[in-house]
Amino acid sequence: MPKSRGRRGRKPSRSLSGGNRLNDARARALTEFPFLQATDAAEARGDAWGTLRIIEEHLQVRGDQNFWRPWRIERLVQLTRLGPVLPRWATSRWILAQAAQWLDEWGRSRASKALDIAVAARGGVAALVGTDAVDAKVKVIDHDWLFRQVYLYELGALQHFVGRVATPDLLVGADRLDDWARAPMGAFRFVDESPLTLTWLDLASGQEVESLNLGTAALLDFDECAVGRLVPVEEGAMFESAPLLVPERVARQVADQPADWVATVSAACRETGPGEEPIMTGHGHDFRLLTDLPRFVQQFVAASALEDVTGRRTPVESETDLLSVEVGLLRAALDGRMAGVEAPISIWPSVAATLLNLRVMLPVEEDLVASDAPKLERLAGLLGGPAADVCLSLARDLATAA
Repeated sequence: MPKSRGRRGRKPSRSLSGGNRLNDARARALTEFPFLQATDAAEARGDAWGTLRIIEEHLQVRGDQNFWRPWRIERLVQLTRLGPVLPRWATSRWILAQAAQWLDEWGRSRASKALDIAVAARGGVAALVGTDAVDAKVKVIDHDWLFRQVYLYELGALQHFVGRVATPDLLVGADRLDDWARAPMGAFRFVDESPLTLTWLDLASGQEVESLNLGTAALLDFDECAVGRLVPVEEGAMFESAPLLVPERVARQVADQPADWVATVSAACRETGPGEEPIMTGHGHDFRLLTDLPRFVQQFVAASALEDVTGRRTPVESETDLLSVEVGLLRAALDGRMAGVEAPISIWPSVAATLLNLRVMLPVEEDLVASDAPKLERLAGLLGGPAADVCLSLARDLATAA
């Protein structure tokens, strides 16, 4: 059965004085293991509602609201609440997330190998950041782009999960997942952006290609290069997760020899060339379900844009402050008050990601009135991905209620 990674654990003390704590930890682990197994199994069946129910039951037993990874909860809530309007690629990304966390006997040795590659690229264990050695390595597993790419694709974790673990009920909702599993690593130059699409120059073919704009290029400036996997979807093409910003020389090496991309990127991580910024494989990679925006970028853009709209700065020092800022941003976008907003990146992926956050959307939805229907339709034309469908669905509900 899988060894769940539902939380960041710490090694128990092995001192004599810590014996009671060690016994308590073992007793708790025995109590919790059935919950961890059940949640992983429910997700593998494609049962997002059932997974959330098991998690809620476990939290009542445990009395600790911080046990489960927040991004896992975010995924499940979006799948349950937005399911009817979500594109099929959302299920594909859900499967990727499950494959990345499923560590059965087959996967543990391969995950260890991928971890060794990612840690070596960062300069070794001493270069990692964390409260202890276990926490530091977990941070790599959760947020390192290189680890995830190597484990899912090069070492076959995605194909293993699809072929041996996932049920037909889960797989039937996916979008061209076989093509995703075989997608090669590509190298691209960021060329242009619209609210709905991003334009890239494929350095291997010399042709321009487009991808869905999910905030995928949030960490890139125009003409900068990145490596990643461009995959087909019903709407055209998208990156299976946000690509990695790299110097042009590295991108061209990957374009010329895609089969050697792991060695190329790993070497470039350790050896920064003259005038180059370090490659940040662990920075800004949150692997979210419906957006590629890093959380810190989304929050920064929301606060900056709202300040431009209102003319005053709202401090963000707590989750309550953040919720107020994001609700304000969404209402301003709905009311058409975003003209003249100056932000370091396009504001629309941030608005889309904010709309798809149920903590933000629900308070805004409660205050909608019939006259907001045309505003929602207008906003839908500015948003990419499922955010546009959410706007149109809300507009139809308002029209029906009227």
